[in-house]
Amino acid sequence: MARTMGRLKPYDGEFSTINDLNDIVNQLAKRLNHEKLQRNNQKPVELWAKEKEHFRSLNYDLTRYFESVQTRKVSRDSMIRFQNHQYSVSPNYIGKEVEIKPTTDGKAIHIFYQGVEIQKHDLTNKQFNYDPHDKHAILKSDLMEDKTDKEINRYMLNNLSIYDQIGE
Repeated sequence: MARTMGRLKPYDGEFSTINDLNDIVNQLAKRLNHEKLQRNNQKPVELWAKEKEHFRSLNYDLTRYFESVQTRKVSRDSMIRFQNHQYSVSPNYIGKEVEIKPTTDGKAIHIFYQGVEIQKHDLTNKQFNYDPHDKHAILKSDLMEDKTDKEINRYMLNNLSIYDQIGE
């Protein structure tokens, strides 16, 4: 390790971006992998070739680790948290346990209550992800319970678009 770090010292200040640094490190790694080691007089690239002969390929499907069902309790604001982002469900499920199943491509989640799908969301980088129907029902159930559907829709259009920009 000390030898490797010593070889990086001359490059100090000779790069201006992370990509430049990455190129320098990759070139150094390539050279080091083709130099003989002092302790055994062998090249790392040769040792790696011998070691690979003993590896076996994985013959089972690893996707099962990524498809596992997760449970969440629906918060008071009618949201569930998944991968540090929040996704809406109907206020009917506040306080209830729901199951979250990611799609096999990892681009969406399906939300189930007692085995019945109640919502689906595409995964995004937004902090808050509301389905328009859920958003309307959430407002109608609490903050704007005395307002008409038209008033709620106008409020959503004029005042809630700022939430779409949070976390982008």
